[in-house]
Amino acid sequence: MSTPNAGSNLPKPAPQGKGAEAAKLVAIIVLFLCVVYLVYENFQTKKAFQSEVDRITVQVQAVEDNYKLAEASLSGQIAGLKEEIDGTKSAVDSTKTELKNTAATIQTTRNQTKQELTKALTEKTAEVQAQVKAAKSDADTKISGVNTEVDGVKSDVVQVKSDLADTKSQLSSAQAKLASMGEGFEAAIAKNSAELAQLKLKGERNYIEFDFPKKKQIVKVEDIRLVLTKTDPKKGKYNMKILVDDTEIEKKDLLINEPVQFLVGPSRVRYEVVINWVEKNKAGGYLAVPKDKTLSSIGVPIKK
Repeated sequence: MSTPNAGSNLPKPAPQGKGAEAAKLVAIIVLFLCVVYLVYENFQTKKAFQSEVDRITVQVQAVEDNYKLAEASLSGQIAGLKEEIDGTKSAVDSTKTELKNTAATIQTTRNQTKQELTKALTEKTAEVQAQVKAAKSDADTKISGVNTEVDGVKSDVVQVKSDLADTKSQLSSAQAKLASMGEGFEAAIAKNSAELAQLKLKGERNYIEFDFPKKKQIVKVEDIRLVLTKTDPKKGKYNMKILVDDTEIEKKDLLINEPVQFLVGPSRVRYEVVINWVEKNKAGGYLAVPKDKTLSSIGVPIKK
């Protein structure tokens, strides 16, 4: 078998000149792509940087706008405060002026009032002096008349003294008669039931026994009422009111068996009450009434 044709199917090596040119072309293409990439990357970087710059610029502008707005607002507030201060100052000045005017008015009114009071006081003084003068003149006239009346009264007093002397004479006579009548009346005092029974037997007076009820402490005897107001059994004393002829006679610190006399009715008849015993809020005794009331009415009225 022959071998000379065995390598006839293998590729033939390219010529060296064409291979070098292809490598150079590839290198140029790669370099161009790199340059294009770098240019593109630089463009993107510049674009991103410009975008950031624009964003920061917008923020700065916004800050500047806010600052301007705040400055404008502050300027407005300052202007408003200045106006308020000016207004307050004006009001204070006005108030000062009003106060000065008011003080002047008060002073003027005070002076006028003082003058008016002085004038009124002077006029009133003159009026009072005139009234006093007139009253004095009138008093002098009345005193003169009174002196005349006094002279007449003096003559009347002389007459009264004469009449009084006659009355005393009649009174002495009546007292003597009463003494003769009352001698037995005052002496006849009953201290107990037995003595009262003896007085009844004499028949000179009517004797009515009575007790004060403990609850009411008031009793009606004949035509009078008796009210027991206080008792003191240890000392044998009591207080009593006598209701007679629409009159109230009060007696205090009376002793047991002490006669109490009083006048009754238009004829002035003399009654007599005697309390014989006293206990706590209780007492008892009798009332003596003259049988001959006409004869008993002659006398001097007893002080109530």
